Amino acid sequence: MSEHRKDDGRKKLVQRIDDHPEGYPQLAAFQASDPNFLMCRKYGWLRNRVLLYRQDELNEMERRLLAMDDEDKDEYPIALRSRKFDEEDRPDVPDEYSRKTLIMQIDEKLKQYDDLISRIVSTVALKAPSSRNYRSWKTWIWDRKPLTREETTFTKYGDDLVSLSTGQEAGCFDGMVEDMLDCLPRPLIQAIFTSSEQRKKSDDAYVHLYSKERIDILVRVMLTIVTVLLLLIPTALLFLVPESNKTKIVTILVFTLLFSAALMIFTKAKRHEIFGATAA
Repeated sequence: MSEHRKDDGRKKLVQRIDDHPEGYPQLAAFQASDPNFLMCRKYGWLRNRVLLYRQDELNEMERRLLAMDDEDKDEYPIALRSRKFDEEDRPDVPDEYSRKTLIMQIDEKLKQYDDLISRIVSTVALKAPSSRNYRSWKTWIWDRKPLTREETTFTKYGDDLVSLSTGQEAGCFDGMVEDMLDCLPRPLIQAIFTSSEQRKKSDDAYVHLYSKERIDILVRVMLTIVTVLLLLIPTALLFLVPESNKTKIVTILVFTLLFSAALMIFTKAKRHEIFGATAA
């Protein structure tokens, strides 16, 4: 543990990656050091395997109930019209084979099935990690080798991984900005884009932790500059170019397309949001 002093003078403990023993403790500290590294397998195949199994159990119970109804339709029609008669006046049917017992069993299976579906829906809603975050996370694990080879195989299932960090609004441009920062002198970048707590978390020269708030401010500033340029440049060109309707139409078309492209690159705007912003 490393001590860090808050603004009010009180000491704050910072968990350092390197202070934890090699193995699962150090891997856990690494994943906790940055929300981008908080990822795990969703086990999509296993979940679907269990879902299909539970589904077939209910299919079988449904067939049994339909067969029971079909049999009573001719022999004991009153059993289909009266629950009381079906439960109390059927000495010929043992309790374990009664319709009530079967329906209670179906109800229990449906509870398990509904719970499974809810868990699958919540898991499917989790987003996959970005290729950049996955690459950084996997590289650290394979370089540092905190686990045995057999217990590191989960890192190979890139298509089955999900990110547990919802994070803030971020497009692929944020990753590009962080990649560019990696190419600049480390002391300068750490002083500007890394908090004092993050600097204490690891001495590894290959572990770059950035403050999401500071990166977001930089991206917002760049986005503001680009937006202003995309608005001012076509306006200036329309005043400077000769009186030509064709030139004006081309200018408006080009910068409208550039504006839409900037929305896709800089943000995670949905299709209808891009359409609305472009139309405006």
